[in-house]
Amino acid sequence: MGGIIVLLLMTVGLFVGELEGRSIVSAGEAGLRRVIIDLDAGGDDAWALTMLLMNEQKFNVKVEAITCSHGNGGLENVARNVARILEGLGRCDVPVFKGASERLITPAPPRDVNGYFWGVDGFGDVEFEKEPDMSVVKPGHAVLKMQELLDQFPNEITIISVGPLTNLALLLKMFPESGKKISNVFILGGNRNAVGNTDFSAEFNFFTDPEAANIVINNSPVTLQIFPWESVLAMNRYFSIEWRFEFFNNTKNQAIQVLNAVENSVYEGGSSWWDPCDMYTVAIFLNQSLIVVSEDYKADVELRGHLTRGMLTLQHHIKNAEHFNVNIIDRIDADEVKEMIMDLNRDN
Repeated sequence: MGGIIVLLLMTVGLFVGELEGRSIVSAGEAGLRRVIIDLDAGGDDAWALTMLLMNEQKFNVKVEAITCSHGNGGLENVARNVARILEGLGRCDVPVFKGASERLITPAPPRDVNGYFWGVDGFGDVEFEKEPDMSVVKPGHAVLKMQELLDQFPNEITIISVGPLTNLALLLKMFPESGKKISNVFILGGNRNAVGNTDFSAEFNFFTDPEAANIVINNSPVTLQIFPWESVLAMNRYFSIEWRFEFFNNTKNQAIQVLNAVENSVYEGGSSWWDPCDMYTVAIFLNQSLIVVSEDYKADVELRGHLTRGMLTLQHHIKNAEHFNVNIIDRIDADEVKEMIMDLNRDN
């Protein structure tokens, strides 16, 4: 009789779970959210990685892999910067994989080295005392690791992309069936109102590989959650350089100590506001209640315009939700984001 009762309870539990929590299945065991973060390891990417790894337990997240792309620096420098942050966080258990070393179509437009905000190496060209432990960088291409993880955990993995979209574009074109197993995609990039941060009307990540951005926008199996450049600019008034350095000046967090050195270099005599743009995207992923205003659109990426190449274009005339492919996050709760940022220092 006892066995029958147990069987009945299990059956009822499965039935209730099916009615109340279908999302629990797609999120994985016990609601665990698995993540691949794809980055180009400038200082803003390093802040994003720091926030993500330091909040794994609080938000029931597991970072399955860090994938590296060209962008703020060359691929070797990007991997080295990631390794340095992992070492500072004491998280050398997280595997790192190198991916695309260049845009899909070369040559890239010429860039003035003096105009690299994060320096040539992505970390302000700071001369650190020692090299990081590079054993965290594993063999195999990042795109192949993405495919492997998506096949292993179908519909459980979110991809957070805070660099050029080359790796994600390659995944969607090379392994379309694996791409269909993506749970969600969060992107820092693109623009809403043609306000760019390059020499043209485009945001840096999309401008760095416009064809990759176009492929992702038009081939993603899920609606892309995009935090665009204009939304980044709206956050500036909340985060001054003075506040940033005053708050983190005496941190015990070794990863943030690295970032103190990096940002002392890149912000010297420059901007009056702090701009950890990639970290905002991670904060939104971790806590989607931060979103105050967002709107769905059908979007595309301009590839032909001389002054607009790489610009994200929103097709406002399309009202049919069936065609929407992006969710533009216009405004987030700055006070709550600030609390999350301050927690990075309180925990150490």
